[in-house]
Amino acid sequence: MSSVPLSPSTLSNAVVRYNSIQMLRGLAAIAVTLYHISENISRTYQQTFLFDWFNIGYAGVDLFFVISGFIIAHTSAKYINQPRELVPYLEKRFYRVYPVYWFFVVPLLLAMLAIQKLQPALVADAYPFDWINLIKTLTLYPEHIALDAVTWTLSHEIYFYLLFALLLVSRHSAWILVTLTLGTIVNSFYIFSHGWLFGSGIVRFFLLSPINLEFLFGVSVYYLHKRFRLNQFWLVILIGLLAAFYLAPRTGGDMTRVWNLGIPSLLIVWGFVEADRSHAYRVPNLLIHLGDASYVIYLMHFPVIVFANKLLFKAGFSSVWALGMADMGLMLLIFWLSWKIHKNVEMPIVKWSRGSAKQSAKK
Repeated sequence: MSSVPLSPSTLSNAVVRYNSIQMLRGLAAIAVTLYHISENISRTYQQTFLFDWFNIGYAGVDLFFVISGFIIAHTSAKYINQPRELVPYLEKRFYRVYPVYWFFVVPLLLAMLAIQKLQPALVADAYPFDWINLIKTLTLYPEHIALDAVTWTLSHEIYFYLLFALLLVSRHSAWILVTLTLGTIVNSFYIFSHGWLFGSGIVRFFLLSPINLEFLFGVSVYYLHKRFRLNQFWLVILIGLLAAFYLAPRTGGDMTRVWNLGIPSLLIVWGFVEADRSHAYRVPNLLIHLGDASYVIYLMHFPVIVFANKLLFKAGFSSVWALGMADMGLMLLIFWLSWKIHKNVEMPIVKWSRGSAKQSAKK
């Protein structure tokens, strides 16, 4: 395996469309959806679906985190030490995350309120509906009450965005990030050695959570990609895939997860962005479209699957195989609806936010 340093002129003249990143986002969304279908069936009916083939689908989250690190570095590293870019950067990140999140979570809150009023027996864990918890849920505050089980990851995404924003204010903020990274590594080994103690504090299990290192892996991919040209990118991708498939079923605590899934995700993302630079293959449009709609898929799939499965079971789908096949059809419907919502809701918001950010940058 060899890599060749790139000269500044090579870098400045290179124009790369990272369609593979969109493809990976789409595949990660599919993997997480399949995992939650399998996990929901196993949890509810104490039986496995398709022999638990999809039990490593949660690795899509780790892939998402590494991709996020790469994308933010790729799109915003040029603004480091430019304080005037801080407001446009934060605006873009805000509109990328919150409007679509609220599009889903507000109806969930209203539905939960109605169910708790009309059929409280159907709710295992009642939502408290006090102002503090509502604000935490709506703002994605760390350790918020998640009506959509996947939204804990969005809290980590926002934390990463804010940390990167420090570099836009001043490159000297890097010492803060280095200190946090070292603290995270120390905390990671402590958790690995002493076990996972639930409820021990937001510092140890959010601000210094081992899984935050996966964003750093994504930033590392950006700088590796910027400085070197990797020749054997297919080999790197293969090693990453084999490592993920082999190690994922053995994952335990967060530190183990970071090493067993974060590093393979780093290799996979690095290999594919190098493949894009070499124009090694053409990404199918369908996978690009799935990647475009991946955020909507990610937010939509879990509550829809859980609610639909309850209805399907009441309708007589008591066989795990019948329910699983129905879920597969439901997954295709989720993908189609997600694309429609992406086009008609998410994209107009993103386009508007870009214009708003440009106006902020001119001020």
